[in-house]
Amino acid sequence: LKIMLNNDVYIIKFEMRGKFMKYYVVAVFDEDSYKNFSYTQKNLSKRFRGNRNSPTPYIPLEAIENPNLEKLELVIEKLIKPYKLFKVRLTNEILPIDNNKTLNIKITDYGYIKRLNRIISDTLKLHGFNVLDFNSDSLMYLSVANLNFIPKDMKKSSGDITYKCVCETLKVDRIEIWKLSNNKKETVIKSYPLKKNLAI
Repeated sequence: LKIMLNNDVYIIKFEMRGKFMKYYVVAVFDEDSYKNFSYTQKNLSKRFRGNRNSPTPYIPLEAIENPNLEKLELVIEKLIKPYKLFKVRLTNEILPIDNNKTLNIKITDYGYIKRLNRIISDTLKLHGFNVLDFNSDSLMYLSVANLNFIPKDMKKSSGDITYKCVCETLKVDRIEIWKLSNNKKETVIKSYPLKKNLAI
């Protein structure tokens, strides 16, 4: 931008910062699990006024800012290759998360998926990705719906909100890379089916 002041020309430069693109590594379920869970999902979305364009229910494993997608896809593909189908058990505890405006259900007995989560996070860091430590604490959850806002009374009672659990377990059959936008459905970048597990 050029500005003339007292016959002198000044050139002002503006620094343009690129928009951050955030991608997620998520665990998703087989068709039967979604069918069994759909009743619960609809009831919870109605009860808490979930956004109609919410993504398919998923377990968030990691979030990455501005990744090289080609490199990310190769790293996740190699990492996921030995893993088999597994189940997660739902609690009856509702968990609203304010910073990303989501309605969630806590999961339990998550040793297998927590190990997978830790390996994904550590591996991505080793390969130089900007990892956001999405599940840096011990808590893991199933994301049910996006919320336009979270009422104050809901925030205060977090940990005390429960629901009647109809579907107790869900079977994870693939890991996916998603791009998520506010108030929009998920965009699946890449899907990695897990190996069959005869034990389940």
